[in-house]
Amino acid sequence: MGSSPALPRSTNPAALLAHLAAVLTSPDWFLNPSLPRLPALLAPSLPESLPAPLPVRLAAAAARAAAPSRHLLAVALPVVLRLHSLSPPPLRPLFDRPFVSLLAHLSRFALAPLALRLFAHMHRHAPPAPAAPTYNAVIRSLCRRADLASALRYLSLMVRSGWRPDAYTFNSLIVGYCRTNQVDVARDLFDKMPLRGFAQDVVSYAALIEGFCETGRIDEAVELFGEMDQPDMHMYAALVKGLCKAGRGEEGLLMLRRMKELGWRPSTRAYAAVVDFRCRERKAKKAEEMLQEMFEKGLAPCVVTCTAVINAYCKEGRMSDALRVLELMKLRGCKPNVWTYNALVQGFCNEGKVHKAMALLNKMRACGVNPDAVTYNLLIRGQCIDGHIESAFRLLRLMEGDGLIADQYTYNALINALCKDGRTDQACSLFDSLETRGIKPNAVTFNSLINGLCKSGKVDIAWKFLEKMVSAGCTPDTYTYSSFIEHLCKMKGSQEGLSFIGEMLQKDVKPSTVNYTIVIHKLLKERNYGLVARTWGEMVSSGCNPDVVTYTTSMRAYCIEGRLNEAENVLMEMSKNGVTVDTIAYNTLMDGHASIGQTDHAVSILKQMTSVASVPNQFTYFILLRHLVRMRLVEDVLPLTPAGVWKAIELTDVFGLFDVMKKNEFLPNSGTYSSILEGFSEDGRTEEATSLVSLMKEDSISLNEDIYTALVTCFCKSKRYLDAWVLVCSMIQHGFIPHLMSYQHLLSGLICEGQTDKAKEIFMNSRWKDYSPDEIVWKVIIDGLIKKGHSDISREMIIMLERMNCRPSHQTYAMLTEELPDRE
Repeated sequence: MGSSPALPRSTNPAALLAHLAAVLTSPDWFLNPSLPRLPALLAPSLPESLPAPLPVRLAAAAARAAAPSRHLLAVALPVVLRLHSLSPPPLRPLFDRPFVSLLAHLSRFALAPLALRLFAHMHRHAPPAPAAPTYNAVIRSLCRRADLASALRYLSLMVRSGWRPDAYTFNSLIVGYCRTNQVDVARDLFDKMPLRGFAQDVVSYAALIEGFCETGRIDEAVELFGEMDQPDMHMYAALVKGLCKAGRGEEGLLMLRRMKELGWRPSTRAYAAVVDFRCRERKAKKAEEMLQEMFEKGLAPCVVTCTAVINAYCKEGRMSDALRVLELMKLRGCKPNVWTYNALVQGFCNEGKVHKAMALLNKMRACGVNPDAVTYNLLIRGQCIDGHIESAFRLLRLMEGDGLIADQYTYNALINALCKDGRTDQACSLFDSLETRGIKPNAVTFNSLINGLCKSGKVDIAWKFLEKMVSAGCTPDTYTYSSFIEHLCKMKGSQEGLSFIGEMLQKDVKPSTVNYTIVIHKLLKERNYGLVARTWGEMVSSGCNPDVVTYTTSMRAYCIEGRLNEAENVLMEMSKNGVTVDTIAYNTLMDGHASIGQTDHAVSILKQMTSVASVPNQFTYFILLRHLVRMRLVEDVLPLTPAGVWKAIELTDVFGLFDVMKKNEFLPNSGTYSSILEGFSEDGRTEEATSLVSLMKEDSISLNEDIYTALVTCFCKSKRYLDAWVLVCSMIQHGFIPHLMSYQHLLSGLICEGQTDKAKEIFMNSRWKDYSPDEIVWKVIIDGLIKKGHSDISREMIIMLERMNCRPSHQTYAMLTEELPDRE
């Protein structure tokens, strides 16, 4: 005979239940000295004087100890069943109360499989045999899981066994019918309850209200709520959720406030509904306030609710706030999941901060969260948009190394990037490999290729891909045809484009606004205004409303001819028709006024665009500066290319622009300085850049991340690398994370200038923990050093990274092996 299991030191219910389970495996289990002490340890609230034999007291204690947890219930059930089986027949009827208690807990958590297991045990090993409470608990758990068919079978068995359904049964069935979207049947049952002698209680009302809310019948839910004399907090919570889901969040918020006035603490579900509504309304700050209120009231919002707030901040571009909520949820014990990190990855990529998105890969792994295919797809797309196509392909290798399968989205991003970069041959090769990879191309894949090929002048190949598209079962759409229309207009004129639209109509393919806009743009260039009006009319009569591009195209034509009143009318028509006027449209009108010397009017448009939250870009200020340069120089001396204009711009022109802006009560801001500094940085004009920074400080305008990045680029281009390093250090001190390309330019430049030791010192003292180790190797070492012939130094820097516990992945080590030349 083996030794009896010793009582664990821990009073944790899971450990105690595991101990009891181990004891029950012994033939002489009843002799174990720990058994008499276990009921009090498992359930201190259980009366010690409970007049029941020890096995029954153990079963009752196990059921009570497991009540708060799904996991503990799954552990406790086999223990209770074992106790029942091992007990002598005279004791078995006494298990009635522990069984009913356990069933109630299982029903509350909708643990139907466990409830059915207990029911089957009672049915086979009676007594105690299933009674009305047993059937009701099973039916309720099945209904809560929306398994109505099984619930009805047990109802039939209940009736055949001689038990009469009661109010509890009716309420369960109302829940079941509501959760299977049979709300009318549930309402019928609800109405029949008084006829059967059962009072409709708060459970009946709450279930039906929730059913109406879930099926979008919110007015009926509100009406039913009004019938109750004293609705309880569960009914309020159901209605709050329903109102918020239906987009009537302000009414839901009023309900939440009413709950507080009644002295109730609103449930997690009610708060979560309001938080979700605020997020959908793009009111992230108010959503966070509700989240904070939940924490203060001792509620535990789930990861979905916290992630919704993070996602809302990300969509608003407020990444620092999103990161703050991430830290808050971790501090409060809510563990982020992959969707939380994916929201942050997408937010950083949308902001053009791919290096920050990449850094999340290691941070999420450190928190026990593995990236999924969505994570990698977002990063691949971000690298492509940022112009780092090689890094996007490297991410594909990392993705496959993690055992994840690339999908259509992955390859569409890569093919589209290659086409936009003019690398159509590579894009076609990648397309040809899709079949062997098990990827079926879709309309997006074909459209990217066709557009890229047409823009590269390879129209014959584009036509072949159109045939492949049809053969693959993808229907060409208006975007497909836009590529051909644009090519025809460019090479053969507007008539060919119009003929193509005619062929589309003959094939019952309705042209889109985009198709018509391409032709209208060409007609305006050809000054065929009569045909423009006719084509515009045809577009509108076919149900295609002009969009911002159509209107801007028309506005540009008027501006070129100096017909600025007509151009202004187009702008007003856009606003009247509900078309959002974007930065390009404002720039077009501004350029028209600036080109005929109306500088004040152009600046007034700049002021107007900022008042409607349209963000001026570098080209906005380029337009104004180009005009000022024209005024200063002879017309035929002015270079026509943007790069040439930036070379000609002097500080006096910038100061002149600032004077005109101030005259029109529009002060230069950080965006103004950033746009102008970017222009100067491209040409390495450090003196002008330094003067502008001094002026910024005089105007009490702080340097932002974009300005720092532009300055670092500027100093690197003028080979003032040590000054660039000072800027990088200042950038870090002010809480910004420099782009890896800044490090690439800085370190490569220093080594090329023979300052290898300084480059090593900088590398050793850099904050690499803020980046993805893989991306450091890709962009700084492979693309920056190895490709410029500095292989030996690259090897040393890899060793430095390893010593800083900043190790890249196995896939990146393989890439390094491929890139580094063999040592002789």
